[in-house]
Amino acid sequence: MREQELSTLKESAVCASVQWAKTGLGYFTMRDKVNEYLEASGVNNAICDDQEAILYGRRAAALAVNIASIRFLTKSEEKKLNAALTSIAEDLPQTRHRGFHR
Repeated sequence: MREQELSTLKESAVCASVQWAKTGLGYFTMRDKVNEYLEASGVNNAICDDQEAILYGRRAAALAVNIASIRFLTKSEEKKLNAALTSIAEDLPQTRHRGFHR
C-alpha cells in the first residue's frame, strides 16, 4: 500500500505542476504538493542529515515529477516548470538535530 500512496502523491504533484505551468496559477499549491511527495519519498532523510545527499535526493525526485509532466507541456512551459521544481528542490528542509538540548 505504501507504493500506491507514493504513486498517488506523485500524480497529485504532477497534476498541480502541469496546472501551474500552463496557467501560472496555483504556485503555492504546486509547491506544497511537490514537497509532500518529496517528504513521502524519503529524500529528506540521509545518514547524519548529510545536506548534500538530501539536496541530490530532492533534485532527483523533483526531476521525476518534471519528467512525468513533459508529455503535457510545451517546451517553454517545461522550461518554466523545470526552473520552479529546481528551486523547490533546493529549498532544503530545516536541519534536524538529535540529542539533548537546553
